[in-house]
Amino acid sequence: MNIVIAMPTFNEAKTIGRMCDTLFKDVFPKIKNHKMMLLVMDDMSPDGTWKIVENKKKKYKNLYLSLGREQKGGLGAAYIRGFSYAIATLKADAIMEMDADFQHDPFDVPRFVAEFDKGYDYILGSRYVTNGSIPKEWSLDRKFFSVVGNLIYQIGLLMFDVHDFTTGFRLARVKGFLDSMNFARVFSKSFVYKTRLLYEMKKRGAKVKEIPIVFGLRITGDSKMPTNNVFESLKVIAVIWKDRLSS
Repeated sequence: MNIVIAMPTFNEAKTIGRMCDTLFKDVFPKIKNHKMMLLVMDDMSPDGTWKIVENKKKKYKNLYLSLGREQKGGLGAAYIRGFSYAIATLKADAIMEMDADFQHDPFDVPRFVAEFDKGYDYILGSRYVTNGSIPKEWSLDRKFFSVVGNLIYQIGLLMFDVHDFTTGFRLARVKGFLDSMNFARVFSKSFVYKTRLLYEMKKRGAKVKEIPIVFGLRITGDSKMPTNNVFESLKVIAVIWKDRLSS
């Protein structure tokens, strides 16, 4: 099957080259019976991230680049572009979301694929299950908003079987799930799209599995995750309940 890692980047020049090398040299060869591809979605990063990817494409035939506007268009726009390209052009059977800054361990990728092979449709890399963790170096406010945000989703959506709603490390099956979604509705500009995507997958009957991940410290630059996103969280909960009640 074709499995595409969709990786959004913006000013990741210090890590994207090493990430490409790690995936293609050390990780993908360990995954059998699947064609592994990496699709980088970049908004013409000023630091030349996309130029590094262009150069790496000469070395790795299954590396692809999707360029957006010459300004940061946001995660939602990047994923709409990336998921659409992965399905229409790369004929993806599954799409993974993963960051380029090594906060997501690339050596965890085979674990996601193994669960996909067992028949799961949506695999979430969870920081809040046994053996999962967040960096001890995080500030108290970031820890607070991360933990409380997930509790808000659990209680607000009555989804007590899920522990990490905002993880950015996940794999989704295309057939019967992603291929039936309107990405423009699902992917908002903020991180709450992750919860909406989870809801849309479960709504379609997806078998969901959480696996533990150790979420690492960002090597360079600033985090793209806002610390206080309570309003957006409540907004997406309201949208989901409206959809539930109208179904």
